[in-house]
Amino acid sequence: MNHVVVSVPTAPVSDLSSPSTAGMMQWARSLDIAFQPIVDIHTGRVFGFEALIRNFEALGLPSPGAFFDCRFENGHLAAMEEFVLAQAFAKFVRIEGHRNLKLFINLDGRTVAAGNGLGAALAAMRDRHNLTNANIALEVSERFDFSATATGIPSLLNLRAQFGGLTLDDFGSGHANLQLFYHVEPAILKLDRFIISSIGSDPKKVVFLQHIVRMAHLLGSLVVAEGVETPQEYYVCRELGCDLVQGYAVARPTTTLAELELSYANITSLRNQDRRKVESDITLIMSQLDTVEPISIDQNIEDVFERLKQDRERSFFPVVDQVGFPVGLIHERDLKAIIYSMYGRELLRNRRRTATSLAAFVKPCTVANINASTEKILEIFSSLPDSEGVMIVKESRYGGFLHARSLLKIINDKNLQLARDQNPLTKLPGNILIQDYLAAAGTDPGAAYHFAYLDFDYFKPFNDKYGFRTGDRAILMCADILRSIFAKAGRFIGHVGGDDFFVGFRDVDGETAVREVHAALAKFKNDVESLYAPEDRRNGYIKGISREGQQQRFPLLAISGAVLHKGVKRDLPGMDNVSALIAQAKKAAKQSEERIIRVSI
Repeated sequence: MNHVVVSVPTAPVSDLSSPSTAGMMQWARSLDIAFQPIVDIHTGRVFGFEALIRNFEALGLPSPGAFFDCRFENGHLAAMEEFVLAQAFAKFVRIEGHRNLKLFINLDGRTVAAGNGLGAALAAMRDRHNLTNANIALEVSERFDFSATATGIPSLLNLRAQFGGLTLDDFGSGHANLQLFYHVEPAILKLDRFIISSIGSDPKKVVFLQHIVRMAHLLGSLVVAEGVETPQEYYVCRELGCDLVQGYAVARPTTTLAELELSYANITSLRNQDRRKVESDITLIMSQLDTVEPISIDQNIEDVFERLKQDRERSFFPVVDQVGFPVGLIHERDLKAIIYSMYGRELLRNRRRTATSLAAFVKPCTVANINASTEKILEIFSSLPDSEGVMIVKESRYGGFLHARSLLKIINDKNLQLARDQNPLTKLPGNILIQDYLAAAGTDPGAAYHFAYLDFDYFKPFNDKYGFRTGDRAILMCADILRSIFAKAGRFIGHVGGDDFFVGFRDVDGETAVREVHAALAKFKNDVESLYAPEDRRNGYIKGISREGQQQRFPLLAISGAVLHKGVKRDLPGMDNVSALIAQAKKAAKQSEERIIRVSI
């Protein structure tokens, strides 16, 4: 039996407002606890479960919030919350593998701010079920204004000190969120559904999320995208660097423990279907990752000194909690104050004291996901002066440490690799990366694509008259125009070679794709005139030799564009067939009045 509830006879809803503690508990026993998974956004591995109350409708109340509001009005909120939390703890420990997971529990801001023994009650539940602080993620919502009372922020800081960290929930929806973020220094940041909803079609939300994720990682917090319901929302949140995901796209809350899993395959499926990008830099990062064994937060300071003594080349160690969640760094320089203090030696001999004081010496450290690009990791690292490096997390647990010198080597190696795959003149992705893009599009049935192939018109006579140097200037001018127009989400720019260019569009409608290509063609036709002599500009043509060896007038440079469309759930034909289609479409484009044509594959 998976439900830890005791059903009671139905009673009038008015009884809920009774101040009787016994009556309150009778009603509380009709509640149940549901769990919703919070998983790694890249692999689907479960990081923890959030506990949510259910069956409140049987009490005639529309939401969990209304249930607790009712008890607050009658002075029984603290007792009711403690009862519900006890249910959550009792049910959580029946989940297979719970000792390596986190239980996310929501705390009512009014109870926290009151400071009436909530910490002691939570500690008792933790100890009763043989859990550690690492198994507990206390969620506090910014929907409650903790700064409105004198005890609000101090109570939060006491809970953080007692349990080793807090989770800030509903970020982006409530009161003075940056102020609360500053004071709480959350280990985990949960984004409000408002930011996530329809983010794939809202550029402003994308900008907000980019900056929030960067700020959180800079300060050592992991980011949960909460309320993710659609594949598009998942893709954007993953691309922008969120670490964890929660919502219907993963699984709905359930009161049945047998329905819970330790890994959710639908996240793996979504990841495999999304082939928009070249593979991440994991291989490069792993080659330079220092997988030094971390210090556990429950070790004592004497153990740390022993590690430093054994490994004299290290001046700091990463620190993790009991389930491998990154906590920060502990530096030798900060421990020297103990050694050289009057009572330092005696303090070290007191193992009971030192075992509980290690956290006081741990300093926050920037974090980055192993799936992040080296450019993003470098951006995080360079934002903090005097940083030794970045803690790398894999599946939201400590994966190793990336030192500053190692990060620079990775950047250098990647630049060398990119240089090999870039066109040497324009520095745009070359044929290898274009082929990778097309291959990925061919295995991405869930998205529509447009492929634009751009080819100069009358380039040979221009090159013959003005020379290769000026011809290169025209090619570079085209590359810069393409960057200015197509440097946005869902576009990929490549240089096939010579005067041929490529632009890929993913999930961009056909009218938009054609309009943007047309704008590029028009801008090039206008700007390229500056490369001609004044007389040729006035004439609107140059004289040259045709392929047949005859004197001929050639119009000024222009570009023709063929736009091929691959619809959703349509396979991409073999590359030989695609090449034939391109050749036919480019020929038709050169013969059209607007020098652009769109065909479907």
